[in-house]
Amino acid sequence: MKPASWTRAPLLVVLTVFGAASAQSPAVVPYPQAYKTTLVRYAVVDRSDGMSRDLYVSRDAIEALRGDPRLKEFPAGVLFALDVHGARAIGRDAKTGAPLFEVTPQGRLVRSKHERTLHLMQKVRPGFGSQNWAFGGFDPTTAEPLKLQLPGDCHLCHQAAVMSDMTFSLNLLKHFVSSGTVQYSLCRQPGRQPCPFQ
Repeated sequence: MKPASWTRAPLLVVLTVFGAASAQSPAVVPYPQAYKTTLVRYAVVDRSDGMSRDLYVSRDAIEALRGDPRLKEFPAGVLFALDVHGARAIGRDAKTGAPLFEVTPQGRLVRSKHERTLHLMQKVRPGFGSQNWAFGGFDPTTAEPLKLQLPGDCHLCHQAAVMSDMTFSLNLLKHFVSSGTVQYSLCRQPGRQPCPFQ
């Protein structure tokens, strides 16, 4: 009897370790088919580095904010998407060498190409904190997943927005919900540094 239980012990350890590891695996955010029509574009953010981003959100987030304009926590299922475009380069600054980009008369970046980068963030469980969100990225042209270190950088970056339920653009979304107008913002922060949206 004892030998049989000893032979099962390694199997039990392997199953326990595997079960714990898979319980901690990040949730997968599926590619949102026809996201440009199924989600709502609530903001456009141009950055000084020549990247222009369309910000989308699922309709349940808008309904939640209509029901409670002081909303502190999004319901489970809410999906945010960030679609990236590159601006048209027109040269370099003579003094700094920094790239210069074409802008409209209103000062907005003129887009030249789609960057084939769609970032996603979805609330997978009710509750407050980063553990309730999942992240993902796709090439929106092919729907192929991007090679990202998940949750890794996404979680670390959005942790800075934990007080607004992991969303940096909550104020833009609130302005959109109250006005019905897509919000525009120019962010002077380089790279992926958070933008101070008002």
